[in-house]
Amino acid sequence: YDHPRASQAIIASARQQGNPMINFVKSTAVEFAEGLVPDYLTGPETAVLFISLRFQRLHPDYLQRRIQALGKRHRSRVVLCRVDVEAPEEVTLATFHGEMSLLVAWTDAEAAGYLETLHRYQSKGAEALMGRLAEGDSKTRLTEVLTTVKGVNRTDAALLATRFGSFAGIASTSEEEFQRCPGIGDKKVKQLRHVFHTPFFPS
Repeated sequence: YDHPRASQAIIASARQQGNPMINFVKSTAVEFAEGLVPDYLTGPETAVLFISLRFQRLHPDYLQRRIQALGKRHRSRVVLCRVDVEAPEEVTLATFHGEMSLLVAWTDAEAAGYLETLHRYQSKGAEALMGRLAEGDSKTRLTEVLTTVKGVNRTDAALLATRFGSFAGIASTSEEEFQRCPGIGDKKVKQLRHVFHTPFFPS
């Protein structure tokens, strides 16, 4: 399921013709093709499967079947998930077990932006999409990780790093110890405790 125009345009499966996300793709052409196994080719070696959470809830086996049908032929294999209902874990689990990357979009415009970015970076490695951190700078890395927690800013991250010394030290900190930190209120404590103690994959 290669396509001769995959490096010049986003190639979309004919079954995606009603997807409103496509209306938001502006920076590159979209061409439809019959018989395409992935939903989109954003380059000769990048296959994208699209799923909305609402559809996943109605058809729980669909994504698993699509991942199996896709196989491992492409260098980059991505599940693009449109969040339109509360997120079930099944999409994360199916993507993880299918050894694919997961991109999550809350709007059609955001989903289209991901397709455009994948197309733009089709000939570059994954490193080009990642933020660059100073090598060996553990404080910078720790700050980047901690500020992904909702409500935790760079000042909070610096305070936590100074007080508890390392990621392991912060992760094992009790609620009471967090509350002794100036600027770390109840909401931030709850978020930190939730992040550090909720299993990534529910049993």
